[in-house]
Amino acid sequence: MDFTIFQWINGLAGENRFLDGFMMFMTDYGPYGFALILFLMLLNWRSKTQRISGLYTGATLTLALALSFGIGQLWPRERPFVVHDHVNVLLHHAADSSFPSDHTTGAFAIAFALWYHNRLLGGTMLIFALLIGISRPFVGHHYPGDVLAGIIVAFLAATVVQFIRTKWEQTGSTENTLSSRQR
Repeated sequence: MDFTIFQWINGLAGENRFLDGFMMFMTDYGPYGFALILFLMLLNWRSKTQRISGLYTGATLTLALALSFGIGQLWPRERPFVVHDHVNVLLHHAADSSFPSDHTTGAFAIAFALWYHNRLLGGTMLIFALLIGISRPFVGHHYPGDVLAGIIVAFLAATVVQFIRTKWEQTGSTENTLSSRQR
């Protein structure tokens, strides 16, 4: 079923230059947009809310990518263009493990973390993360299952970090730690 869905999505590649360009842009540059948002949040040290959210978003991203890397090492999966003939590969990619999709994991980790802080910003970023996720099988780099696994890993990482954040804030640790560093 995973390959059937992959064929349907990837079969759209090469049919429309605008769509091809958009999907290649999302695959190549979409993650940089997410990194820029995180960087801007961390730069805004004057706002305690932004500072805390930026730190937790960074923690979520770090945990999600570490989990993704570990899963990829334990359960490597060859990329579709390595295993199958007639894959529309729009961009060059190394023939390393495709499971789970790191692009998708990173984008969704940031989006889920932002969603916990700000529903509007997080919801908007979830849409962009979904576009990055869809772009991965479109350009021939991932199966849909790789993308789904990345979303699940990101969600779990965001949930764990949010749980820790909630517990930490209930004890007042965040307030005390951040206040003492400003002195």
